[in-house]
Amino acid sequence: MYTKFNYSPSGYFYNHEINRHLSKGNEIFSAHEKEVQDCLSEYITEDGIINGTDLKEHWFSIKKKDIFISHSHCDINKVKAFAGWLYDCFGLEAFIDSCSWGYCDDLLNKIDKKYCYDPRKKTYDYHLRNYTTSHVHMMLSTALTEMMDNTECIIFFNTPNAINLADELDKINGKNKDTTISPWIYHELSMTTMLRQKQPERRKVILEHSAQQSHYDLKVEYDVTKALNEMILLQDDHMKEWYELWSKRPKVLRFKEEALDTLYKTVFPKNEVK
Repeated sequence: MYTKFNYSPSGYFYNHEINRHLSKGNEIFSAHEKEVQDCLSEYITEDGIINGTDLKEHWFSIKKKDIFISHSHCDINKVKAFAGWLYDCFGLEAFIDSCSWGYCDDLLNKIDKKYCYDPRKKTYDYHLRNYTTSHVHMMLSTALTEMMDNTECIIFFNTPNAINLADELDKINGKNKDTTISPWIYHELSMTTMLRQKQPERRKVILEHSAQQSHYDLKVEYDVTKALNEMILLQDDHMKEWYELWSKRPKVLRFKEEALDTLYKTVFPKNEVK
């Protein structure tokens, strides 16, 4: 991970161009989705042993992505359109996290039907069910963390569906807490505070050069204020400026590797070294 952005979209790219980019976003999501589906049963053996290491590695054997998008499933169409926009405009490939944790339940369902269900009682064994859930969630959270660590840029799609803003009483009392009821969002945002910041090799060259020049009722809330405060605020004005700057470059000079550098120029103060 090199950069992490807290993006609160207000409609720049999807209000007027959602259909244009949604098609590509659906294509990207479906490709990742199929890779996840294909491996669900491959590493579950007949004797009930799950090869967790091989399953995790296979799950994320897809080629390295440029951007990791963390989001609420309620925003999936907007996120798909956003991923399509990133690809159509900049050639950047985004990994949409829900194509993985969305299939976590499918994997659990497959395992539990085979190993936890008692057809005589027509019930699931409670203890076995807890055991399988802990293993699958651990495998997925580890794989997601590795994906985030290996992705240059992380963008959190911050909407009311993802974050519960502090109510007025909390604000009066000085408790400006941002919380989420999604354990996956909590995990991903927490990991952004722990992962190493790694500069891409091309950024080292750039910085050296610039230096020379100068469904349930049960809801559990997780406090993600610290993680959000450590992220760089990204707004639609940045997106618009990014697109306009990139569009001015001759097509023969538009290299995917430099697309994110252009974004960094629009967000970081001119003399700030990153």
